[in-house]
Amino acid sequence: MTETETFLRRHRGLRKYVLSGEKIVFATHRHWILLWEPLLTTAGSFVALVLAFFAASSSMRDVLVWLFWAWTLVLGRLGWKYLVWRHEWLLMTNLRLMTVSGFVVQSVATMPRDKVTDLGYKQDFLGQLLGYGTFHFESAGQEQALGTERHIPSSDGLYRTLMTNLFHPEADPTPEPMPPSILPARQDKRDQDDAGPSTPRTQQIQIRPVDPND
Repeated sequence: MTETETFLRRHRGLRKYVLSGEKIVFATHRHWILLWEPLLTTAGSFVALVLAFFAASSSMRDVLVWLFWAWTLVLGRLGWKYLVWRHEWLLMTNLRLMTVSGFVVQSVATMPRDKVTDLGYKQDFLGQLLGYGTFHFESAGQEQALGTERHIPSSDGLYRTLMTNLFHPEADPTPEPMPPSILPARQDKRDQDDAGPSTPRTQQIQIRPVDPND
């Protein structure tokens, strides 16, 4: 069983979009930063609701029960955001680039690999800290089904993979190790004394022929 077949066995929802014999180079969800806001909203509102329940009088607790049921809508929003995130994919195969999005209504955008003419890569400050970035794919056509893709995780390594597969198949996507820092050698007066007498500078000497009349 190939790696593509193993992957499609785990993610059956993508099987209908991958052609027979097509090999997946990579497939990734978007970064979890997209779930950060609904997570904080759900957790924060729940903590505020619990604190209000214990601080309220017995007559007000019946009202807070209704607020708890309203909080379940916030929890449902978190669940919906998670399902949408789980069904969003950016894939690259040996034939094309492809995005799959949507939970109830799914949409697929594709771009043949040989139509990609340029690749832009952007990473803001937060993206550098958390490891995500934005890719912009350009093609020779006027209308592009696949253009700017944001919040892509592991973007540095993915950028090297994209550049290698799209433009430089002979290159190695593994980054070169950083060379050691080489500092200029410092030589103080003590080092010069330990080294022994210095070699005198070479001087140019002009030799004149001897005049026999002298």
